[in-house]
Amino acid sequence: MKSYELYRFTHPDGTAKEWAWCDLGNGQAEIRWGAADQLRQSQVKPAYVARERAEEKLRKGYRLLGTVLLDPQGSRVPDNAPIGRAGRVRSTVSPVDLTQLLGGDGGFYF
Repeated sequence: MKSYELYRFTHPDGTAKEWAWCDLGNGQAEIRWGAADQLRQSQVKPAYVARERAEEKLRKGYRLLGTVLLDPQGSRVPDNAPIGRAGRVRSTVSPVDLTQLLGGDGGFYF
């Protein structure tokens, strides 16, 4: 998951489209776009191009919504999703106690 600056344009009929960019830290930026909450299309461009496009989007009427986390498919990661060290969503399932599962009499060794 990466952190993106997210911009939204809302049409008069209430539908919206979004555009986002993420600085990759190597002089490049990943740009994503699509319908609201569906930023499935992407491309990598120089970071200065992404910054220029962000300014263009604001001039065209897009609003900066802020910074969001997007998964590799371009879907927004909820703010309350637990994040592991590798940047992946951590499982919220409790670990299984194998001694309870296999019997806690101490006769089974791993």
